[in-house]
Amino acid sequence: MSGSKEFITIEAEGSAYEIGFAHGTLGKKQVLNSINTYKVMFKDYSNLSWDLAKERSRAYIEPIQNYDKDIMEEIRGVAEGAGVDIEDILALNARSEVIMMTGSAVPSGGCTSCAITPESTLSGNTILAQNWDWKGDQIESMVVLKIKQKNKPNITMITEGGIIGKIGFNSCGLGVCLNALGMKGNPKGLPLHVILRGILNSEKISDAIERINSVQNACAANYLIAHKVGEALDVEKAPGDFDVLYPVDGIITHSNHFTVDRLKPNDTLRLMASDSYMRKGRSDKLLRQYKGKIDINVVKSVLRDHADYPDAICRHTDPKDDPGLAHCTVFSIIMDLSAQQMYVTKGAPCESEYQLIK
Repeated sequence: MSGSKEFITIEAEGSAYEIGFAHGTLGKKQVLNSINTYKVMFKDYSNLSWDLAKERSRAYIEPIQNYDKDIMEEIRGVAEGAGVDIEDILALNARSEVIMMTGSAVPSGGCTSCAITPESTLSGNTILAQNWDWKGDQIESMVVLKIKQKNKPNITMITEGGIIGKIGFNSCGLGVCLNALGMKGNPKGLPLHVILRGILNSEKISDAIERINSVQNACAANYLIAHKVGEALDVEKAPGDFDVLYPVDGIITHSNHFTVDRLKPNDTLRLMASDSYMRKGRSDKLLRQYKGKIDINVVKSVLRDHADYPDAICRHTDPKDDPGLAHCTVFSIIMDLSAQQMYVTKGAPCESEYQLIK
């Protein structure tokens, strides 16, 4: 890992455009690094040039505008703040969907997430956490983004430079984690990172589910949502269907495969992400050993687990993998939604201490 051991924090407030402009200006280095990472990735995965990716990203302007015009304004602000084309930022925010346009399989970045509600936590607080596993080049692209917006909840999230929705929580006590899923077909619709921002703009869980399902989704994804009121739900979302899972004894975990029987037949990541089964089962097993006594330290130990190394919950680059396809844990995040704070690590959690962010 190069550079600082902590992610930079960007604070942005005002209009949607002003929030985006601050993101692009203060995070310009991270935005440019994201663009460079995905230029290479698009070429490696689907022989897609960045210019063509930018052109294809324009197909998402109308869906984003119809979903929330403020999100489109924020994207415009990021582009102008970073001194890049708006299509550069659109391509980042629709990166999974742009790749699907080529007919390629969606990259199988692995993630392990969990939510623990008060009946299983030591403090009675609600905890939401995950390791986000992806390309190691993106470690230096990540930022902590703290947003104060008008007429919507304030947001604290960790995101890739240039991407306006990712993993975090809001001032209403609602948080979200993301797991990549795969589904056959090449549908049109709203990019998953825009949906993540819609979730973070929600005041309660039912609002978040409505924000996921009010429009057609272009890409399958899993959204693990929790709220400080002491509830959590997991939404397995296919482009044209969805189902909701509820915690058992206050614990729910997820990784990168569909678990709902109705949605399983079209799952395209079952073989590509063969480690997904171990990570989900292992995280569930470890958490249940501490049922009723789970605190931040217990969650840290689960996220640092190396069973089935290197394709473990705490994932490390496998030297046998093609360098262009290799993944590792880019960041680890634990959110105490009741306390309105989160703990994050830059890179694998076994290699650094968690940084407290309030």
